[in-house]
Amino acid sequence: MRTARWAFTILLLTPLAASLFAGAARAQDQDQDNSLAAAARRAQEQKKDQPKAAKVWDNNNLPTTAPVSVVGQEPAAAGSSTTDTTNSSTPAADAKPAPTAAELAQLNSELDVAKQRLSDLKADLDVAQRKYALDQQTYYGKPDFAADKAGAAALASEKSDVDAKADAVAAAEKLLASVQIKADEAGKSATAAAQKAAQDQAAQNAAANPPPAAPAPPPAPVTSNPDSTTVNAK
Repeated sequence: MRTARWAFTILLLTPLAASLFAGAARAQDQDQDNSLAAAARRAQEQKKDQPKAAKVWDNNNLPTTAPVSVVGQEPAAAGSSTTDTTNSSTPAADAKPAPTAAELAQLNSELDVAKQRLSDLKADLDVAQRKYALDQQTYYGKPDFAADKAGAAALASEKSDVDAKADAVAAAEKLLASVQIKADEAGKSATAAAQKAAQDQAAQNAAANPPPAAPAPPPAPVTSNPDSTTVNAK
């Protein structure tokens, strides 16, 4: 009878004990979860408070495709030259000086020689061409000109001489053109230098002898008023 009573009591107490143990387990789990959440929050707050480490760039993490932004003045491109505005009014470094009188005389002499030589070569070429034309007519006017070997050789020699004289004329024309260009450039430089010298001299003369100042105009005459009356004291 007692055994049955104890068994019945155990049966009644078992669900209650199970519920107590389950509640204690849940409370323990909740406390553990709360402690974990609090630890996580503390870790995040500590992470926020800590200063952010600066990123170090090296060859391994440096970008190669994106354009690199450079702060400051952009460097000058290779081969480019900077122009100094203070020296903008100075003459170019490669400007040629004006030729002297001796140089102009030498160029004019070379120009005259080149002209004379070209004239002489043209005259020789004209004579050679005329002679070659006459000898050619004489040679081909013979009935048996094909048998005249000496005449054919003479014509061939004259043709070679005419061609050589024509080449000499062409070379003389090129030389004359070159000398003419040099003489023209020298003449322009000399003229420009002379004009500049005259302008500088005129400016110096004007600075040394300024024009006299214009005389001041005379003062306007004072006219009396005819309507005014003079009061004499008694």
